[in-house]
This record gives sequence, C-alpha cells and structure tokens, in this order.
Amino acid sequence: MEIPLTSSELRLFSHILWQLGSGQGSRALRQETLENVCALLQADFAASCIWSSASRTSRHGVSWNIAEKAMREHASTWQYIDPITPLLRAKQHPTLVDEVMPARELFKTPFYHEFLKPCGMHHGVNVYFLRDGDDVGDLRIWRAKDAPPFGQREIALLQLLEPWFARALPKNEESPSLTAREQEVVSLVCKGLGDKEVARLLNISFTTVRTHLNHALKKLDCANRTELASRLRH
Repeated sequence: MEIPLTSSELRLFSHILWQLGSGQGSRALRQETLENVCALLQADFAASCIWSSASRTSRHGVSWNIAEKAMREHASTWQYIDPITPLLRAKQHPTLVDEVMPARELFKTPFYHEFLKPCGMHHGVNVYFLRDGDDVGDLRIWRAKDAPPFGQREIALLQLLEPWFARALPKNEESPSLTAREQEVVSLVCKGLGDKEVARLLNISFTTVRTHLNHALKKLDCANRTELASRLRH
C-alpha cells in the first residue's frame, strides 16, 4: 500500500527512524519513541512491553499518557485477564483490536470496563516486534472514544516502522533467573509466610530473608510480594 505522507507526517516518520538508528540497542528506546509514534498515528495513548517466555507475562512496561498506577495495575492484575493481547500477539503483525475481538464483545468484558475505559482507551491497534524469533517489544496504541477508529492507513504506517523497530530494539531484556535460595524464599513468601517464619524454616537470619526477597523482586520486576505471588501463580 502506497502511503502519501503530509510534510508533518514525513518529518515525524523521519525523526522516528533517526531515533531508532541513533539509539539502536538502547533499553530506553521504546519509551523515547512512544510520543512521536502517537503523534504520527494521531493516537491518544500508548504503551510498550516485552513478552517474557519464561514467566509468560508482559514485562518492562513503559507508557505515554497512561498513569503509572494503571501500568502497575496492568502488570500485577489486568494482564492475566486481558482477553485481547494474546490474540493480537499471535498475529505477529500490526493488527486492529477489532480484528481479533469485535467491539461489542470487548465492551462486555471487565478488562474494558475496569481498565481500558477508566484510562480513556477505546480504539486500539497493536504490533509485536520479533527478531530471530525473539520478542523484543511491542506497541499498544489507543485512541479515545470520541476519536475515529484506526484503519488501514495506520496499519500501513506501522508496517513501514516494524522492521526498523525489530532491528533497533535490544534483545534479551529478561531479568536474571533466581538463585536456588531466592526460589526457596519466594516459594515460602508466596504461600503467605512472614519473613520471620521463612527465616526459621530455612535456618537463616531475618535480614538474609529480606535480602533474598528484595533481589527476587528486582529480578522479576515486581513492586511488592502481592504482585510477586500473582505473577508466580500464572
């Protein structure tokens, strides 16, 4: 599909390519490009995550015009009952949300009423970037309810950007795996045991328990033990 670009769109497109080229391999690249991608697509909201095949979760989320609280809630709760992202990810190319789930069905779900709608997100389009079979990131782009739906023009623009993102984004942004002791501590904590109980059962100090737990939280990109327990249940 040939896409005639306005002068402002051409400037934005060129600037995004410059960002991807000059920041190639940077772990901040997804965040740095979000605002310009939204401007190019005339979008109101955007997020980007990386799929972890190890934990089967979307991680390392960054966003533009979406509250940090909402992003934390998505990481800890909503991603596990999100009915559209698995379908969109399976497409592995730019896809309108309506293509995988009709709006009338999406609007019936708790995910829409309790997450998307309060955030203002109504019309969506996603793209997932793969390099050598590995997920290196995605773009989850949304417009508000009073804006027009995305269409084939936006799909074509994302198709043009897709190979540039796939080449520029860094691979292997997985967190390091847990040590054996960290796994023991996490397992007991996720069963509801307090730090002193864990220390007694493992015959280690309370301080050592907290050290192992903090390392595990950092490695697994979890804010607290509630999020940790929720992630490891899935």
